[in-house]
Parts: sequence; structure tokens; C-alpha cells
Amino acid sequence: MPSIQDLSIIDSNTASAKKVEHGLERTLCSPELCDSKNLSVYKLTITKGKHFDVKAGKDYHLLYVMNTPAKASVSFNGQSHVAEEGAGVLLVPGESARFDAAGADLDVLHMVVPKPPAAVEDGLPGGPGYFFNRKTLRGLSDASGGRVRRFCAESSVRLLDGSRLTSTNAIQAGEMHYNKGGASPYHVHKGTPANPDGAAHCYMTFKGRGKVEVGDESQEIEPGTLVYFPPGVPHRLRAHGGTLDYFEIQAWRSFKTTILSEEPLGLKWYYEREKPGAALVEWNQS
Repeated sequence: MPSIQDLSIIDSNTASAKKVEHGLERTLCSPELCDSKNLSVYKLTITKGKHFDVKAGKDYHLLYVMNTPAKASVSFNGQSHVAEEGAGVLLVPGESARFDAAGADLDVLHMVVPKPPAAVEDGLPGGPGYFFNRKTLRGLSDASGGRVRRFCAESSVRLLDGSRLTSTNAIQAGEMHYNKGGASPYHVHKGTPANPDGAAHCYMTFKGRGKVEVGDESQEIEPGTLVYFPPGVPHRLRAHGGTLDYFEIQAWRSFKTTILSEEPLGLKWYYEREKPGAALVEWNQS
């Protein structure tokens, strides 16, 4: 029987920090640490006055800014952007970016994913990469109204002009907000013919507290906690004692989700309305 012991639960607040040229690096999830075959997750602290140059090489890199320090910037594709909470870049193989912490320390969640095979890409071109922030991303609300998400990497999300947010299935990732009492259905992720081992799947909690459930067991998680879910382990996440904000990652984005709890709302999500009174548009996850 699956249990809480099947999960990897890492506290980034106490994780060992390695001194590097730009500041500090903490490994939160990796093939060696979590058996996450297609995903490594690092928390970077770029020290005030220093910068971090990232070159994607042969992999995909997603970098997400966790705070809003003074005078911090992200340089990508010849342009400079404000490094504010919720901003970041998706880099495809061969691309690069720079994160500058001019006025204060800058915290960045750094995810690295190997290039997926053609079967996982399913005809997608794989790039190019892009800069994002909360103003450029579309919000989604579940049918219950208890959860709100904002993907920064997801191939099935459409921008207002009809184009895809992401042109690769290497990674699905984004912010999640649970209102007080919000919870996911009890569900399980499994592999597909294109990705038989299943997706590497984890949550990184930022604000508020949550409760992870596997079967009849549960464990509370606090800000700074990363939870890795091996493929095939059923689970549910609840907000605990208030609201909950976390970051969710799946890599590669080729998996099958089965709802195990009897909840009619299931996985139904809608784009946030473009203007008050506008008709709701359902997010087509296929």
C-alpha cells in the first residue's frame, strides 16, 4: 500500500547550502536525491552585487524569481526585465540568461529538465524560450472556486491571441493558490506510452501551510517545503489553517491523471474572464 513514506519531503530552510560564485545553491530534488529521473530543482540565492549566468546547453531550464529585491533584473534575448516575484524565464537548449542582484539578495527557483524524445513532444517544435511575469500569464480557476493557478510553462494553455504559452512538453510548471479550505481531489499520475516511467512531480510551498495525504496518512508542510511524488503514488493536497501558495512542477509533460475521489468538479478549470461578465472559457488540457 502506498504511504507517506513513499514521498521525498525536503525542507529548503535547513537544506545544506553550497557556496558558489554567485552566492548559495541548495539542491532540493535530483535523480540522486529523489529518484526524479527527468528533473533537478535548486534554490539559488544570488548575493547582493553579484550575478548568475545560466546557459541551457542541451537541457531545458526554468528559473522563477521567489522575491522582489531592489534593483534586480533578468536579461534575456537582448532585453532587460525587472526581477520581481513571479517573473522568470524558460530557456530551451542553446539559450542563456543573466540574473543580476544589484540592490539586495535575489532568490530563484531553478529547474533543469533533459530534452524529451520526439514522442513526448508530439509534434511541438520545442522552442523558443521566453520571459514571463504575472502580467503576461493567464490565470485559471477550478470549477469549485477553491483553487487558482497560473502556469509559466504549459503547452496546452493558450494566450489571448490563440498561441501556445509553451512550445515544448519538456516541463509543466506554475503557481498554485488555494483559498481557505481549498483542496485537490485525491488523484494519481501515471506514465504514458511516450513516457512510460511517468513524470517527475513535485510541489514547493511558499506561503501558508498545507497537508499532504496519501491513503489514510497525512503530513503537514510549511513554507519552504518541497514534496516529491513518485509516479503511481496517489495523493491529495489541502490548505491547512488558511490559504496556501506553492509552485507545482511536472517533467516531462506526458502523463495520465486519474481522479480517485468522487468529486464531480474533478479537473475542470476555466480561464479567468477577460472582462467582467464575459463568458467562461474552459481550459482544454489535451
